[in-house]
Amino acid sequence: MVRFYSIIIFLVFLFNTSICISQETDVLIDAQKEKLTQQQIQVQNIIDEIEGLKLNKIREQLIHYIPKENNNHEIITHSAMMLSYNEDHEQANWVMHIIPKDVITGTITRTNDFRIDSMVSTGSADVADYWDSGYDRGHLAPSADFRWSKKALSESYYYSNMSPQNPDLNRNGWNNLEIQVREWVVEHGDLLVITGPILKDNLPKIQQGSFRVSIPEAYYKIIVDINSPSIQAIAFLYPNAPVTGPVAKYMVSIDSIESLSGINFFPNIPDAESFESTIDIQNWKFSKTQISEAPNLKYDLNHIPTRQATYFVGTECNVCGKVVGTRYNKNTSTAITYINFDEPYPNSPFSVVVFGKDRVNFTYEPEVYLNGKMICIKGMVQLYKGKPQIVATSEKQFSLYQK
Repeated sequence: MVRFYSIIIFLVFLFNTSICISQETDVLIDAQKEKLTQQQIQVQNIIDEIEGLKLNKIREQLIHYIPKENNNHEIITHSAMMLSYNEDHEQANWVMHIIPKDVITGTITRTNDFRIDSMVSTGSADVADYWDSGYDRGHLAPSADFRWSKKALSESYYYSNMSPQNPDLNRNGWNNLEIQVREWVVEHGDLLVITGPILKDNLPKIQQGSFRVSIPEAYYKIIVDINSPSIQAIAFLYPNAPVTGPVAKYMVSIDSIESLSGINFFPNIPDAESFESTIDIQNWKFSKTQISEAPNLKYDLNHIPTRQATYFVGTECNVCGKVVGTRYNKNTSTAITYINFDEPYPNSPFSVVVFGKDRVNFTYEPEVYLNGKMICIKGMVQLYKGKPQIVATSEKQFSLYQK
């Protein structure tokens, strides 16, 4: 019996001891958890501080690249982007940001928190302007470029960073360009990007909301490697319409974008003309196209093929091709004559227009004499509804094409 009680007492002792040990272990675990929590808070504080320093650095860099413009605008500065807001068109003239190398490892995803930009003094566009309008709320500075910063990514959803884009363009061709730019970060490092719509008077408006949101005919994107000893830059112009073909197909010179937009993009860079006037493909590797599909940089400005005229928007040159269709609308107020090259309307890659008031400068009827001929037309290449054209005011601009 004594032995039995001894065993019972021993077991009780072991049980109590195990409880004490278990309680002590729980206390140690809780203490370590608290220590881990405090360390995680410290680490997060350090991460936030580093992010804040990076955002400050980006804003300081952006200040040096503010474009010069004469049109209506208000400069707005956010955490990682700057923009020039145009109240007349209820969107930005341009949005400028820097894509750092951090975007390569960034994991922050879309927030979709579209909202009014309270920093715009006159009030920005809002959801009522875009809802069921038939246009996408197209990011000018894409949210994925900010996936390294939760704050910066969220701010990319301000309506001041939106423009009404054709859905097919926004989700396909334009998206391919944005992906290509982020891929260039891997090779080049931090890149300066300026994006905007081509805004001008008498653009159509979204017929709802404020009735002030203009529908641009085209969009541009300028990419600059600011880290290289000599600045390298490349630019693109897309019509606000469905597009086909590789990204390289839409390359243009920065000069041509300046001519279309009326904006001087790099007024503080003394030798800006050295990279603004050329189309440089040597320093940019395209992942989604062969370089042979890019425009031929050796074209003679006196003999630009009609299908390449899009690369020379804003440039004075001689465009050559075959006239395959003409039309004279003499019963309209402008009495305009349309001259289409290489393919019948609406697939013509290039066209010429003659307004009725200028027909006195012709010794022949343009729609009759030019039809079916191989000709060249000299003038400033402009963009109309996403396609290049030249306005002819005199027959002296035309010449028969001679190889």
